[in-house]
Order: sequence, then structure tokens, then C-alpha cells
Amino acid sequence: MKIYYYYFLDISVNLFLQSQGQKLQKAKIFSENREVSEGGRLEVTCSTFGLAKSEVKAVYLCKDGKAIDMKKEPTRPDITFKIERIKMDHSGNYSCMFSEEQLEMTEVMGYGYTIIFINVIESLFNSQIHLLKSEVAVGSDAEFNCTTYNPINKNLSNNMILAFLMKNEKPIQVNIWDTKETMTTFTLREVRMEDAGTYSCAILLNILPYHGMRLDRNNKVNLQIVASSSYGKIIIVIIMCSTIVLFLSLFLGIWAVIRKRGTVALSPQLRSLNETELKGNDVYYEGIHCMVLLALLNYFLLTTGDSDGTSSDRSSWGRRGVVNGYAVPIHNN
Repeated sequence: MKIYYYYFLDISVNLFLQSQGQKLQKAKIFSENREVSEGGRLEVTCSTFGLAKSEVKAVYLCKDGKAIDMKKEPTRPDITFKIERIKMDHSGNYSCMFSEEQLEMTEVMGYGYTIIFINVIESLFNSQIHLLKSEVAVGSDAEFNCTTYNPINKNLSNNMILAFLMKNEKPIQVNIWDTKETMTTFTLREVRMEDAGTYSCAILLNILPYHGMRLDRNNKVNLQIVASSSYGKIIIVIIMCSTIVLFLSLFLGIWAVIRKRGTVALSPQLRSLNETELKGNDVYYEGIHCMVLLALLNYFLLTTGDSDGTSSDRSSWGRRGVVNGYAVPIHNN
């Protein structure tokens, strides 16, 4: 049936050319790649070399017998046509025509000396993205799994299959897809607050992501970034320790002033005795002061140790009563 169809079409074209006064003539077509991925670029070359008897005014690229593009007044016999972002419906029979007088594209119908079939193959595989944790703390890692519903045809192993992690429809990471597997993993290291957003993945054959590329609406996840809880605990502990030390220093200062004023009116004999007692009390309260500071340091180490997973054996420091290898002096009345 196809033979009869082309035979009938060729007769119709010849009649049309005769009606045009031989204005429209056949050219040759060449293409290095006759199988193109969806979203890719198709390049074909039309040649009038040795076919034109006079100056060529226009060269036409035809698909299925109808002109789809035109180059006016070419300066050389070989003309290249490019079609960007081709779609699945671009598959078909391509050929070239030329005219020595410029014609409207709607008037150009027919097939050239040679015909090639361009096959547009699907380049976007069905995929789905999974987020292991929807909320990730600042400084932690976020992991995404990109999977396919069905294993990719192993016959495509000779082609470059790439998996892209995309944020707000812009690629940010890429992995080479293994046709033996049905999943690949993307990892965002030490995330920050600006890493929050909508993520998707795309598995593409021989092409790169482009604006307006069709994606499955279900192939999206939202990543939320939250503040780290350990940082908040450390800040709270520091504030508490600073406040306690401030109040303790203020209390000891007021107490020292009161004690000194009370000794002014004493007799010289009692003054000497009280000075000895005050020195002992100073040593006593100095020991208490050191113990309080040591307890605060111990509490701080315990709190930070729990937050980062370290051992809590530091609490034994307080029981030893030692600061930097020196025993804390404690006066007993």
C-alpha cells in the first residue's frame, strides 16, 4: 500500500510542478542522526549542488510532503535547517525542495530526490522523588531518592541517561543513571536556611533539562529547614551561667562591704582577732565560690554533652572538688 501511495503522490507532485511552470524543484537531504530525543535538536542539510540551473531564491524543508521551514536567497548550495526542542509529533518523512523564484510556503508541496525518516524518541522517563526527612536541621544533610516506575530499557545503555535533582525547576545536581537499578540518591551536604524549597527529579536521555519541560505533578517534594536545637541549648546555658555568676559576685561584694564597716568600731585587740576570723571566712567563701563555679561548669558540660552524644562522666569532676589539678580550699568552723 505504501508503494502505491508514494507513486500516486509522486504523480500529483509532478502535475503540481507542471502547473507551477517548473518553479519548484527537488533537492537532496542529509542528516547524521535520524533518531532524536524529545526536547533535543534536529539538524538536517538540504543540498542543491548540481541541481540548480540558475540562481536559487529559496530552499524549503518539507515534512510529510509539506513545507515547514524556508531559507531565502542562500549563498551556498548546502543549507542547514535546525529545529530546537522537538516534540514527539516531529517524527515523520523529511525532504527538501528549492525554487528559482520565491514562493509562499503554503504553495510548496512534494518530496525531494531523497527522503529520510526522523524518529523522535521519548527522552523523559517517568520518575518520582522521595525525601527521607521533610524537616532537616541547619548543618545536617538532606537525602533525596529518585526512582522510576519501571526499569529503563537496557537497549538504551549505549546512550547517556542522566538523573537531575531540580530545585524550583532548575537543575542543581546530576547523577549518571545505572540501567540495572531503579533508584539513585542525591545528598545536600550541610544544608542552610536558603536550601528550603520545592524539589523534583528528572531522568533524561541524551538531553539537558530545559525551561517548560513537562514534569509529573506528583514528582515534587517540599524541603523545610529548621534551626538546630543544640545551638539553642548552648545559648540558654551560657545565659543562665552568666546570670548566676553576676548575682553571686554582686552578693559577695555587698557582703564584703558590710563586714568591713562592722570592724571599724572594734577595739584594736578585737580588730586583730576579727581580722584573723575574716581571713578564714574569706578562704571559706572563696572555696564556696569555686564550688559554685565548678558546679555551673559541670552543668554546662552535661548539657552540651547530651546534645552532641558525648559521655556524661564529666559530672564526677564536681564530686572530686578539683579545679585544674588543685584542691579547692574549704574552711570548716
